Amino acid sequence: MLRRLSVCLSILLINCGISTAQLYYVNLPPGHNKITLGDNRIPGVKGSPYLSDEWSMGTITLHSGSVIDSLEMRYNVFAGEIHYKHDGNVYILGSPDSVRYITMYGGRYFVYLPYNEKKEGTQKDYFEFLSGDVAQLLVRHTVTKIKSNYNVAMDVGEKDDRLEHKNIYYLRKDNSIVLIDRKGQNLLDLLSDKSRELRDFVSQNRLSFTREADLKRIVDHYNSFHKN
Repeated sequence: MLRRLSVCLSILLINCGISTAQLYYVNLPPGHNKITLGDNRIPGVKGSPYLSDEWSMGTITLHSGSVIDSLEMRYNVFAGEIHYKHDGNVYILGSPDSVRYITMYGGRYFVYLPYNEKKEGTQKDYFEFLSGDVAQLLVRHTVTKIKSNYNVAMDVGEKDDRLEHKNIYYLRKDNSIVLIDRKGQNLLDLLSDKSRELRDFVSQNRLSFTREADLKRIVDHYNSFHKN
């Protein structure tokens, strides 16, 4: 069962002592307040919408400072939702703006942040924190539905639609979040105070702006200039 929680967690009332005025449920007519997911797959579509199918024990830390721990959670990337279990039900975390960060999947950190999309303007999504302090490397996980390419006449191609997972990397510094392009120009522009040193570092070590491990090295190298 899946119920949409429109502001925050019901157990917050007990664990954190927050007033009932701060959260409420969307109450729909009987029979309309549950979504049956079956095996948690989209019918007729291959692949998983989740970052991991496994439920993970995690913690939600709110901007208010309140902490809700020992929750079973998982991330539905396709829907852009964090799901959690409580009293045998599965809920959607419906107030991501109230969340400072979420930890799950063995200590991985997720934050809900705005970013700019060329076609759609400012959007918000969950980002996973990968590395850094002054400058931070983030990844936005995405799932795209790819249409079937089956050719009936020739009997070739994939008969089912499928879900394709991709990682998109961003750099965060101060109040700016920029997409890291293949040539790394956006990254170097945002880190302009050390862009020359970073170019030399990338060249000398033959690093790529498209590989996660290399991006971590680049961002860590920049942060090393700002160590006390």
